[in-house]
Amino acid sequence: MSEQNNPSFAHAFLPGLILGLIVGAVAGAFLPDMMSRPTIKVDPAHAGAASHERDARSTPEVDPETQALIDEANQAAEDGQSQIEEAVEDVIDDAEEAAEDLIDDAKNTLPTSP
Repeated sequence: MSEQNNPSFAHAFLPGLILGLIVGAVAGAFLPDMMSRPTIKVDPAHAGAASHERDARSTPEVDPETQALIDEANQAAEDGQSQIEEAVEDVIDDAEEAAEDLIDDAKNTLPTSP
């Protein structure tokens, strides 16, 4: 008799468990990073010409070879970021499809009468 109750429990519980794990993994990957970023709020009234003058005086001159290395590193970082964003979107799409498949399977295999 306990075998009759177990499959319906497994069909209802497992999709929710898998979906919860996927959502938890995605949230655990992104939320701590987003929450730990410092936010700086600048008042536009105080960001005037004085800050530009100070920045112009304190900016050291960079030789062209060093600037080329900096530009190359910035480009590599942007390329890496776009690759990571694409990979994350692919993972999220795959997770959504897997969750939808599990839900459809659960709906199709659940008994219609008690």
